[in-house]
Amino acid sequence: MPIKIVFSDVDGTLLNKNRELSSATIYQIRKLTEQNIPFVMVSARMPAGMTHLYHEVPMNNPAICYNGALILKLIDEGINNSNILFSKTIEYGIALSIFRICQKFDLHFSLYSFNLWFASKSDEWRLREENNTKVKATIHSNLEYKILEFQNQQQHIHKLMVMGESMLIDSLHNLLVKQYSGKINIYRSKDTYIEITPATINKATGCTIVLNHLGLSAEQAIAFGDNLNDTEMLEMVNVGVAMENAPPEVKLKAKRIAPANTNDGVAHILEEILNQKI
Repeated sequence: MPIKIVFSDVDGTLLNKNRELSSATIYQIRKLTEQNIPFVMVSARMPAGMTHLYHEVPMNNPAICYNGALILKLIDEGINNSNILFSKTIEYGIALSIFRICQKFDLHFSLYSFNLWFASKSDEWRLREENNTKVKATIHSNLEYKILEFQNQQQHIHKLMVMGESMLIDSLHNLLVKQYSGKINIYRSKDTYIEITPATINKATGCTIVLNHLGLSAEQAIAFGDNLNDTEMLEMVNVGVAMENAPPEVKLKAKRIAPANTNDGVAHILEEILNQKI
């Protein structure tokens, strides 16, 4: 069955070593667009962290944000009820508990809601993440108050992120898994990062929602990924493609291996699609 839609992780998959779209990647996505094949980014990033990438192509397609916790019908239509295809919140009590633990151990804590990013303090971790995503954080001196405010307003918390030295992150990860298994998704994206999203959602559930919205099936889809939070997505589509830079356990879940993200791996496979070799 011919490919009718492409899903791709962003960091470590789509972007090069400078965290940018290469000219080869942009060229191949533009060729997809000419054939009315949607290219959908699937990321732990917030919408604002992907918008500039969509504009570089340019394209106005759905966006799967926060590993599937927030899905927009069209990236350029912004945050409004008519454009939000799906949104799920982390339980407020859990968010508050994790924030208090982070305060105790002096870990950086960030909270994400739609296109808002609140950071607990201005530090090297905030600066690093701002550089990676091209988005500025709002420093909030009392995020406990902000979480309670969100609860009163029933505003969704889509992601929490904790950053710190690897030994402290190790300890926190073990504690969270013990206390909150099944209640939140806990993903160790780096030795120094923990990303937390609502339970029962992942990149595959996000892709399924977009497929249903567009009237397409998983048999018509290809997906690219490089890390453990991509595995469900790679398994659910017709052709799951792991990058050469992916861990072995991710490659085992894929049907194809692409060159590394630093070698335009996504562009290489897209060219095969357009030449009808897949």
